[in-house]
Amino acid sequence: MGKIKTLPPELISKIAAGEVVERPASVVKELLENALDAQAKEIKVEVQGGGKKLIRVIDDGEGMSLDDALLALQRYSTSKIAKEEDLFAIETFGFRGEALAAIAGVARLKIITKREGDLAGVAITVEGGEIKNSEEIGSPKGTTVEVRDLFFNMPARWKFLKSANTELSHIGELISKIALANPEVHLQFFHEGRLLNNYPVREEPYPRLAEALGNEVAKKLYPFSANNGEIKVHGFASQPDLNWPQARGIYLFVNKRPVRDRLLLHAVMEAYRNLIPRDRYPIVILFVEVPPALVDVNVHPSKWEVKFADQQAVHFSIITGIKEMLGQAPWLKKEALAWRELKEIRETSEKYFSSPQESAYYFPQQEKLYEESEEPSLSSPPFLGQIANTYLVFASGDGLILLDQHAAHERILLEKFQEELFQGRIKSQPLLFPEILEVTPAQAKILEGFIVELEKLGFELQPSGERSFWVKGVPAILIGKDPIPLLTEIIQEISSWGKHGNTQMSYDPLLKIMACRGAIQAAQPLTPEEALALLGELQKCSFSSNCPHGRPTMINISLSELEKMFGRK
Repeated sequence: MGKIKTLPPELISKIAAGEVVERPASVVKELLENALDAQAKEIKVEVQGGGKKLIRVIDDGEGMSLDDALLALQRYSTSKIAKEEDLFAIETFGFRGEALAAIAGVARLKIITKREGDLAGVAITVEGGEIKNSEEIGSPKGTTVEVRDLFFNMPARWKFLKSANTELSHIGELISKIALANPEVHLQFFHEGRLLNNYPVREEPYPRLAEALGNEVAKKLYPFSANNGEIKVHGFASQPDLNWPQARGIYLFVNKRPVRDRLLLHAVMEAYRNLIPRDRYPIVILFVEVPPALVDVNVHPSKWEVKFADQQAVHFSIITGIKEMLGQAPWLKKEALAWRELKEIRETSEKYFSSPQESAYYFPQQEKLYEESEEPSLSSPPFLGQIANTYLVFASGDGLILLDQHAAHERILLEKFQEELFQGRIKSQPLLFPEILEVTPAQAKILEGFIVELEKLGFELQPSGERSFWVKGVPAILIGKDPIPLLTEIIQEISSWGKHGNTQMSYDPLLKIMACRGAIQAAQPLTPEEALALLGELQKCSFSSNCPHGRPTMINISLSELEKMFGRK
């Protein structure tokens, strides 16, 4: 007897099922995709026991004949492809011919189906992959698939299933994804006979967003789009202050197919870089549309993964589309910046505040945030004062604007640094009296390897002994700031990169440190002119709404909100 053996059919079917059916939600996904491919417009999903006891999917699609239904239960039987070339032009969800056969191999399955025009439908019962019965039956047009006792013949797999509530949540999340991508289809989701979710046909996107994600989330989502040749990207993305600790709020679709893709996820996170805190995730519904020939959806049996012919173009398009929307900050323009439209002459704030000479804080030797010769714009909002010498208060055309002076200045400095670095290097200012920087021997060795990179950031360092360096120049914007604590923090960041630190990928955290340490701090008083200048410079930023750490730079309190606070509404 040789070592190599042919596996028996029942074992082959269980192995195939393991690739396709991970949990009840996997079954729902395959059955929903079959229903959508059958052109269904009404789909009902019913489950019991979180899907472990029963999954029933009812659709009003095309239905099947007896012969087709029997063939559909065999492996590698499909109506979606016929020749090799079809694999590179897939426009349907199901095409591998594995779903029904795999599900039937690990559950008790029943199919009831009828085509339009047929006198009767057919019912087929399958248990553990073996067809037990087939008969004619009266039924409406469409297909009903019942899956009972999932993994009844695979106790080891059954043990890996979670509680009914956990499995139910996975099914609900999957159905919400399908609903988001198919607003022209009416979806209903029942558990133990109780309607959990109803997704009626929607012509406008926001009602469907509210149904899938909730009203509070939907009203903070804004549309974006970008076209790059045959690649089309569109969807909805949240304002930066709406972010979650997990990536479960990021919904990715390729040609309406829900996917899990690192490339797409990375592009989404890259678009939000410097806008949300580290280890937080935005809410994004992303649709990527590409010609079928430019994407391979046949990467994995579960069809969750895809591979693009031009990954760089897809990646760039996503970043461009989302960043363009974020740069416009529509959540601010809708209300908070109504003062921009005011053209009438406003009362100057000088009568209420001290003169600039009496200010306790200046921008010493820094690039000025405003030109002294410039008069405040007539459309500038009146500056009302500071709260705790930290928060600036302005009157807008529709209420109040509260500005965090440190967060706002951080954003301004970061974008100035980024712009200068993009042009080659950050402007440096020689120090009249060089300072000495002392580090540990290990840090000195690391620092020697990054002197050229630090020069691009505006720091001029010269070794002086085994563990000390002369600091001869600093970024011009930061002149007047103590460079030693700043460089110490930068060195600690570089040291954390390890042996494989890539400076090109890591300038970003260094620029954040520079912006944070160089910005106006909390509890520092500003004159009215400085406050207005700070607001004016912030409005020139590409991403004015959030600081580099993701905190909001400004908050608007609208007139309607004020009226609610005072009981006028």
